[in-house]
Amino acid sequence: KYGSKEELVELLAAINERGMYGVADIVINHRCADEMTDGVWNKFRDDVSHDGLKIDWGKWAITGNDPVFGGSGNPDTGDDYGPAPDLDHANPELREALKHWLQYLQNDIGFKGWRLDFVRGYAAGFVDEYVSATVGKDMFNVGEYWTDLAWNGSDLDYCQDAARQRLCDWINGNNKSCTAFDFPTKGILQEAVKHQQYWRLKDKDGKPPGLIGWWPNRAVTFIDNHDTGSTQQHWPFPSDRVGAGYAYIMTHPGIPCVFWDHYFTWGEELHKTIKTLAAVSSQRRQQQQQQQE
Repeated sequence: KYGSKEELVELLAAINERGMYGVADIVINHRCADEMTDGVWNKFRDDVSHDGLKIDWGKWAITGNDPVFGGSGNPDTGDDYGPAPDLDHANPELREALKHWLQYLQNDIGFKGWRLDFVRGYAAGFVDEYVSATVGKDMFNVGEYWTDLAWNGSDLDYCQDAARQRLCDWINGNNKSCTAFDFPTKGILQEAVKHQQYWRLKDKDGKPPGLIGWWPNRAVTFIDNHDTGSTQQHWPFPSDRVGAGYAYIMTHPGIPCVFWDHYFTWGEELHKTIKTLAAVSSQRRQQQQQQQE
């Protein structure tokens, strides 16, 4: 366990006092059920809302074309998520419940931004609705839209314009209310440092080849996260090049994101490297803001 509600509220208040704010990890594309119907896990009776109301979602809350969990709702507006039932975001009652919960996290708990999980699983317009009903587009919100890169067998293609275009389309689709994790930059960068193929780090127009080359103020750059690295290791950055990776994202456009594991558990040398780079990045951004003013 990570603590009580009271401790979380206290933590977020302390963060706010220091000029920062908490961003909550929001998983609303899918939700594991706790009861079975006809041999399928598709009933949600395990909880009560923060108002004390019983959560009693059934098959109606699951997309009607979910290939596994037998929902009776509307067709999915995005990609299917195999391991758990996909929630029907086209259902107004379900959306109101989600917005009510997000408002509770914002107003009662103290979160001021959202990290939205698996956003390719529901239409981008719903992202705008959820953000607009809560923290607003002026706060930091970011979506996990894991784009598929283009490969030729085991070789990464030089041009990844299709992948970054999908991210641009998604950002436009959410009315620019939410930034996106720059998966193209991660994929290109780790191939470049792994094979010393640094020619990959600029596109045909001489710009960075990921989302940061097209829309830097909407691109959140990162080296690894809980899916790609950590205990899951789905797509890890080369472990002996992590410092070089941070040197790149901290000195290039975009909104750099530091992975907890790297900063706190990978040893003092990497810790100091990231801390130094973060200070340089912060100073550079302050200088840029002063020049603009």
